[in-house]
Amino acid sequence: MEKMNYKSVGVWLDQSKAHFIGYQDGEATFIESLISPHERIKREDGEESDTARFSPNPSVLSNNEYRKNNIAQNELNEYYKMLEDKIGKFEDVLLFGPGTAKDQFKNRIAENKAFKKKWISVQNADKMTDNQLLAFVRDFYKS
Repeated sequence: MEKMNYKSVGVWLDQSKAHFIGYQDGEATFIESLISPHERIKREDGEESDTARFSPNPSVLSNNEYRKNNIAQNELNEYYKMLEDKIGKFEDVLLFGPGTAKDQFKNRIAENKAFKKKWISVQNADKMTDNQLLAFVRDFYKS
């Protein structure tokens, strides 16, 4: 990421990965990709259902669901922290991608004082090919 000093960056992200696309002088270039430590579907060996074993009501859940949720939230927080570290040096940031990850990340950095003076935009976008990613960032910053 140290090759060129980009002021503007487009970040396509979802909860599993992020692609950084630098923009400078009308040209968009891939900088790097970041893989999330968050696993969407995690199954441990010997794992059974999340219901309580001796409960007469089968809808009563055990502490296992609470523990799984905490693990998932901690992994997402670690991923968002890694993203914060990567975009900290850019002045203009475009967050785009499918789902809600871009909105969750925008809300997280809105609370961070280090990002108060940075220009951050959020756009909806589906999954794209590499050329479509470059064109999306190029078109966004040209207009």
